[in-house]
Parts: sequence; C-alpha cells; structure tokens
Amino acid sequence: MVLHALSQEAGFSLSSVHMDHGLRAESAQDAAFVADLCQRIHVPCRIRTVHVALPGEDGARQARYEALLAECQYREADALALAHHRQDQAETVLLHLLRGSGSDGIAGMAECSSRLKPNGEPLLFWRPFLTVSPARLRAALAEYGMAWREDATNAQDGYLRNYLRHRVLPILEARVPRAQEAMARAARVLSDESSYFHEEARRFLRDNACLTPPCRWILYAPLRSLHPAMRRHALRQGCPVPLDYAQTEALMALTPGQTCYLPGEWRAACSNRYLHFLPPVAEPAAPGRLTCLPWQGETGDGIRRQAMPKAVFAQCALRYRQAGDVIHPLGGPGDKSLQDYWVDRHTERPFRPYLPLLCMGKRVIWSIGTGCAEECRVRPGDDAVLLCYEGYLPGDLPPAGGTD
Repeated sequence: MVLHALSQEAGFSLSSVHMDHGLRAESAQDAAFVADLCQRIHVPCRIRTVHVALPGEDGARQARYEALLAECQYREADALALAHHRQDQAETVLLHLLRGSGSDGIAGMAECSSRLKPNGEPLLFWRPFLTVSPARLRAALAEYGMAWREDATNAQDGYLRNYLRHRVLPILEARVPRAQEAMARAARVLSDESSYFHEEARRFLRDNACLTPPCRWILYAPLRSLHPAMRRHALRQGCPVPLDYAQTEALMALTPGQTCYLPGEWRAACSNRYLHFLPPVAEPAAPGRLTCLPWQGETGDGIRRQAMPKAVFAQCALRYRQAGDVIHPLGGPGDKSLQDYWVDRHTERPFRPYLPLLCMGKRVIWSIGTGCAEECRVRPGDDAVLLCYEGYLPGDLPPAGGTD
C-alpha cells in the first residue's frame, strides 16, 4: 500500500510478483490473498511457482531470488522492493555474528544494493522498511483496515532464524530495551565502514593487480604492506571465487613458494613478486601483433621492441610455447631449453604459457617480454628491422592502470 501511494505521487509504474514455493499446504491461499489485494488496488500481479532444488531455507531463498531476478528482466524493471524490516535485520546481524562473519556480514542487509539480472543489466534492490519495526508495520495496516497473512513456518523454532526471533531477541529486549534498534544502528555503521574498505580495496587492486584472464594476480609486496583488515578486503575482492573465513585466512598466511586450494578447484600460488590465482583449466589467449619498422640502429629492450636481421624475421611465426622449444640466448654459449631459459630469467611459472614467442620452427628467436636469441644480433650495415609488439603481456596491469 505504501509503494502504491508513493507510485501515484512520484509517477513510477508498480507491479507485484508473488513467489509460491509450494512447500506449505496454505501457500495457494497466500497467493490468492496477494492476487486479490493487487486486483483491488489495480496493481498488476503475477503469481510464480518456484521449484526449490536445495533443501532448507537457503535453498528456498536462492530459488526465490533467481526467479525474482528473471521476473525483473522479463518486466524490464529498474528496481525490486523487498519487505525486510528491522527485526529481519537484527536476526541477520545475529546469524552472521554467530557464523563468525566479518564486517560485511555483520553489516546485515543494505537498504539499497545492486544485483544483476540474468542478462547482465543492473537492478536496484530496495528495502524501504529496513528501519521500521514489524509492530509499527502491523499497526499501520490495522490503521488502514488492511488484513495480512503470516507464514505459518515463522512460528516453528526448527530454523535458527526463528529460534533467534522467538527465544533470543525477546530476552535481549527484556534486558536491553530497544536492542533491535541498536543492532540495526550498528549494522548501518558497519555498512558504511565496509563500503569504505571496499572502495579503498578497489583502488588498491586497480594499481596493484590484474584480475582479468588469462593471468590473475596481485603484487605480493604491496599486498603484504597493507593493514590486515585492508588485506582481507583486498583478497576477498580480488579473488575470482567467493571465500569463507578459513580460505581468506589461508590466503593471508601464504608466503613465497606456498600454494593453497580455493573453491571451484582454483588454486593460489605465491611467489616473491605475485600472488597468482590459477583456474582449474588454463584459459585461452591470442598473441598480439608485431609492427615492423625500419631499423635505425636501435637494438630494442627485448620486452616490446627488438631488432633482428630481416632475413631471420622472414622465416619466423608468432605463437605460444610448444614441447621441444629451444633458444640460444643472446651472448650465451649455446642452446638451452626454453624452460631452462625462463627459469634462469626468473619468469613466473603461471606467465609462461602466455608469453608470445617469435619462432623459427622449434627455435625461439624472441621470447617477447623476457629476451631474445643470438639470431637477433645485428651489426652496423646489416639489413635489419625493428619489431614492436602490441598486445597483452603477462604481468601487465589492465588498460589505464586499472582493475575493476
């Protein structure tokens, strides 16, 4: 009713969707009640039956939110209003506290947050009653002569949330008046502080990390220099898979030479320079391109610019590593395997599959990003070219020095 009045005042369109999980005998009556109410106030309503694949409250919640997001995409909605109130917030704070959550969890639910629809478009999650007590909401309904329905399962103490609602919160309120209000206030403060940490972590990662495929990493020394609180935020935000407390602490404790396992068969590997995030299956990548310029005496740096005899270049192809690759390092005594060459150059192991190579058969002429072969040597008067590589190299920060 509040949103209906507000929509008429502010001029936005309003529709309703009711999710029927089919888990209770009276769920069809609840759906009929919602449909009748919406019809009386001329608000379009859709009743959706939701299949719950996973057991318990978490399974129902996941199925409900997936269906809500799909419905919002179908209706091209910009926002989804949810009816969580202050007691819901207090219960959420206690639940997360009992699970040992950090500030993100203990901050509870946000009044406004953003989710993505299945097509990737943003959707505003809005909880307009998050600071309002359920008693105040019931009083307002009674004042307007409006009936309401209660979920019968809310009276069952088998769920921890219900146990907190019926057994714990009344005791707290009896001893500490307005305890729920205090918890909601603390959640707002923690939410603000968590937002600050998130923004600072995002800035840190922008300047010290690459979180896009094929190589994901955070610079190790800057990461270790962070305060532990900020380091946790950076790790949780920078890791490509969600982390629980134990997994976060395992990452916090990693030192060079160590690895640890992450959810989804990902791994983290720490070196002296990088904390690498390694996927279960190597991700594909394509080499960049070479620009050929007239040689004017510059030998290049072996990283992105390299001179070589034109006759050598004419026989080369750009590719990634293959079994049996060898290189005769410039100025070196002779051939060595590409693997040994990279070890000598302290090339990070996770980077090696993605280093572009200019090769003549099995002979590596230029390991772009690390160095060149003896075949690249040019002398005054040689017919040579200067090659410039344009494209991704492992260890590069994302474009514009940023990672989001």
